[in-house]
Amino acid sequence: MKIFFKSKAILALAILFTCLSTNAEDSKQQKSHDKPNILFIAFDDLRPLIGAYGEPEPITPNLDAFAKDSVLFNKAYVSYPLCNPSRASMLTGVRFDLQSDNWKDNKHPKLIAKQDTWPGVLKDNGYWTATRGKLYHGKIPGNDKSSWDIGGKFWGKIQDGGPEILKKIVEMGGREDQIQIYKDKGAGPGSLMYAAVDGPDEILNDGKVAKDVIDFIKNKRDKNKPFMIASGFARPHMPWVAPKKYFDMYPEDAGKLAPFPKGAKAAFDMEKYKSKTRDHGWNEGVDDKTAQKLIRGYMASTTYADAQMGKVIQALKEEGLYENTVIVVWGDHGYHLTDHGLWRKNTPFLISLRSPLMIKTPSTRGGQVVENIVQNIDIYPTLMELTGSKIDKNIKLHGKSLVPLLHNEEVDWQNIAHTSAKGSHGVITDKYRFTQMKDGELHLYDLEQDPHEWNNLASDAKYASLIKDFLGKMSKVVWNKP
Repeated sequence: MKIFFKSKAILALAILFTCLSTNAEDSKQQKSHDKPNILFIAFDDLRPLIGAYGEPEPITPNLDAFAKDSVLFNKAYVSYPLCNPSRASMLTGVRFDLQSDNWKDNKHPKLIAKQDTWPGVLKDNGYWTATRGKLYHGKIPGNDKSSWDIGGKFWGKIQDGGPEILKKIVEMGGREDQIQIYKDKGAGPGSLMYAAVDGPDEILNDGKVAKDVIDFIKNKRDKNKPFMIASGFARPHMPWVAPKKYFDMYPEDAGKLAPFPKGAKAAFDMEKYKSKTRDHGWNEGVDDKTAQKLIRGYMASTTYADAQMGKVIQALKEEGLYENTVIVVWGDHGYHLTDHGLWRKNTPFLISLRSPLMIKTPSTRGGQVVENIVQNIDIYPTLMELTGSKIDKNIKLHGKSLVPLLHNEEVDWQNIAHTSAKGSHGVITDKYRFTQMKDGELHLYDLEQDPHEWNNLASDAKYASLIKDFLGKMSKVVWNKP
């Protein structure tokens, strides 16, 4: 039967009534369960170089707005500053240090298989689960596919490259040899380069992720169940490819090289942090002008990813779901942007280990900043407590629930993080970062007096007792098994 409206006013009222009815129905469905929804947002290679963490230059309006609604953890660290082990630790609650010389022992599916992941536990506890983009280190391992009602898509080796993207690039720069890899392979996950693409957000993978996640929220989810949706954005991982409009937000001279003391460049032992890419020396051989443009590309990629997150958050609000959704925003580790003459991650430096972490719940007060030391292994027990989920007695978690900190409760909190990177092991406290390198050399830095970690105090006898205490604590820590 067709209904004809005699006036625009009546039509407007009818539309309004339909919207109100839809919202009321969504609200009714939301109240049909007593568990909060969960949106987990992961960024790849995003260090806390965002406005919410006091950085004035990056343009991150959506992350900054979210910080006002959430609890921001100012001293969040990862167990290992590399995508594979960091994401495996976050998903399983187990510390991984990749000490085996056999790379087969370090493959992501093998790490994930150590114990049940929290997405699987949530699904077992009645959650509808879906994921898009990079949550794992690549596609969902076969041993964890059962954790998802809808799993994938991850675009694998296609890192926003290929013939269709190449012909739309209007600006490109970086290390010439790595630009050539990107051109030849249509991908460059390790390429130190940037590229501005003349096209819409959806031409690149993060735009596709946002579109799919919005579809989950608005259409595909089971509205009779609480949902857990994971949105994994690949940027600002290399190569720093983003739509041109995000580059245009920054002036040509945007981007600041990391400072270093006089004489540090010549004295720095680059050999300790050597890799295939770092064989080229300080800043991987790029000149300062190129380095500055690369940092601008990193920030443009961050702004692009921030915009995609904003679209997802807006979809939650449009569906009337924002208030009753636990939202976790997490970066998988820190990142060098010429700090100590290095790019990338996988070093024991604080800049590599520190990551952004913000959490909003229906009951927390937004705008709070927590200075307690926390880690990626704390996310699993936090989600379990927030959702009241039952877990198998065989699951052993290395972290602690952050719920008391979220609610600003007085709690006996051990302010120490246990870390590993490229064969090293160490600890981070409020005042110190201590590391025993793979060759046994000791490094101790006073983070209050020397925040950029240039003055190694380990050989000073007055710190011998402190170092002994740190080594004792490190000897008791469990790695690689529940």
